[in-house]
Amino acid sequence: MSDHWPIGGHLGLSSPDRPMLAHLARSTKSLDQIDALADHGFAGVQDLFLKLRPPSEQAAMAAKMARRGLVLTSFGGDPMHWNTPLWSTEDAAARDAIKDSVTQSCAIAAQFGGAGAVCVAGLDPARSRKAQLMAMTENLKHHAEMAARAGLLLLVEPIAESRIAGLLLNQLEDALDMVRAVGMPSVRLLFDIGHVAMMGHAVPDALDECADAIGLIQAVDVPNRIDIGLGTLNWPAILAAVEAARYSGMIELEYEPVDPTAAGEAAMLARLGSILDLPEKCPKD
Repeated sequence: MSDHWPIGGHLGLSSPDRPMLAHLARSTKSLDQIDALADHGFAGVQDLFLKLRPPSEQAAMAAKMARRGLVLTSFGGDPMHWNTPLWSTEDAAARDAIKDSVTQSCAIAAQFGGAGAVCVAGLDPARSRKAQLMAMTENLKHHAEMAARAGLLLLVEPIAESRIAGLLLNQLEDALDMVRAVGMPSVRLLFDIGHVAMMGHAVPDALDECADAIGLIQAVDVPNRIDIGLGTLNWPAILAAVEAARYSGMIELEYEPVDPTAAGEAAMLARLGSILDLPEKCPKD
C-alpha cells in the first residue's frame, strides 16, 4: 500500500458533539478535536457543521489548524438545507439563496486556505428528475468561477438510496455526468466509497471510471458505514485502484467509530495504521 495519502478526520457527522476522536481528545470541542487529530497523525479536518459555528470559533479553528499543519478537507455547503431541492431549483428567489450560500462558502474557503463544500439536493416530486439534474448542473456551472477564485471546490456527492432516501443524486452515473457537463476544475465528484459500494458498484472499477472527475475520496466500510477494516470491502484492491487513478488528495474518513470509547478509538487508529499507513503521532504545539 502507498504511504503518500494524507488522511482526514471529522468533527462530527450526525451531530457536532460526536466527533471521530470524542474520547481520545481533551473534549469534544472543535479546538481540542483539532489538536487530537494532529496528535494522532491526521492531515485534514472535515466539519459538516462549520457554517453553523460562530465566526469567532471559525477564526480560532483556522488559526489552530494552520499552527498544527492541518487543512480543511470539506464542510457542509448547506447544513440547514442539504436535503431540500435548493441546488436543483429554477426559481429566482432560491437561486439568490444559492448565491448567498456559495458566497459564504467562498469566504470560509479563503479563510482556511482552500476547502471543499459538499453539494447535495433533495428530490422535488413535483418536477421531473431530468429537469432537476439539468438545473443543478447549470447552477453549479454558474458559480464555478467564483468558487475557483476563492479556492473552493464544489463537491457533488451521490448518496445511496438505501442509506438516505429522497435525494436527487442517488446514482454515481448521474453525479459523474453532472461534473463532466459542468467541465470546470472547481466542480468535482465527491467519491464516497461506502455509498458507491451500497449502490452496487465494484469500487475499484468505479474509481477507474471516475478518475478524471474526483475531487475528494471518503473512506468507510460496509455494511452500515462502519470502521474501515471491520466490514466486507477489499481495502488492498481499493487502495491499489486509488493509486492507479493517480489520486494524490486527501482520504477523508466518514464514519463514527463502532466502539465509541477511548479503547475503541485507539483500536480504530491501530487498524488505520495498518490499512492506510497513518503516520506516527506528531508532537503537540
